[in-house]
Amino acid sequence: MFLGKTFAASSSALVSPLQDTNTVQSITIANGIFDELYVSAEIIPMSGFDGIISKFWDFATRLHALFNGNLLAGNIQFATESVEKIRIKKRTRHDRNFQTIFEKEIEKPEDFSFKLMDYFEPVGEIEYMYIAVVLGIENRTSINKIQSKFSSYFLCERDASYPMCLDREFSKQLNQNVAVVNTWGRKYPLIVKNGTIKYYNMSMSCTFVERKDFEYNFENSWDYRNIIYDFLTNGNPKILKDNMGNIYMVAITGDAITEESDHPLHVISNFELTECGDAYYVGDLYDNNFIDTDIDR
Repeated sequence: MFLGKTFAASSSALVSPLQDTNTVQSITIANGIFDELYVSAEIIPMSGFDGIISKFWDFATRLHALFNGNLLAGNIQFATESVEKIRIKKRTRHDRNFQTIFEKEIEKPEDFSFKLMDYFEPVGEIEYMYIAVVLGIENRTSINKIQSKFSSYFLCERDASYPMCLDREFSKQLNQNVAVVNTWGRKYPLIVKNGTIKYYNMSMSCTFVERKDFEYNFENSWDYRNIIYDFLTNGNPKILKDNMGNIYMVAITGDAITEESDHPLHVISNFELTECGDAYYVGDLYDNNFIDTDIDR
């Protein structure tokens, strides 16, 4: 027997048991007429509850459906009026803190929909944080961890990434500015280290062939190679990353890209690179046009 909101005169008979919100994946309601559905990560005391649910969204609110001729249960209107910006932050095993790599102004509901392709992630665990900026204050909303895995070397810009798989050979040399000064009256020279110069020179060799549907297209490798050469000589800095977790900000240097060939369809390209910045530092990423924000410089 149902008596108002109670069962058998008990005020708590129909109260759902506590549930860990992290384990809830879906909610189903059926076989009834429903005016409102509200889900929060916080406990709502039943004592004194008058059945009226606040229309105000806080950061514990998970969904609030009013069934006003639709099935919307989100806070788009609230967010559009309150959220100034959305920020995406990133942290690798190399970073102590999260660093902002993307920022977008919010003026209308459609602004919450965007696609961000991060070509600059190294091998290993990476965390991405989604931030809503309200009244100038960052409100963390979610953190996702991913495992980045790949088995090749890649050269990347903001909107492009090319693998280097075949006939690959790579070498590097760490440079520093050290002077050896021989003086009168001393058996050993003076060693003088000038400044903080410390960067790599690198050499790369590989065969550039486009791969589609798990097959290499050697017949048109010349066309793909010309696309790569345009990429290498456009004057823009690149991100070089390998399958061991190393990542470098580099420029293509040297006077020429040379070729070796033992067959018209087998051409090995050789070129030089020089490290020109810190691939983990948002200041260098911003200055070299890899990202559009440097608020964490």
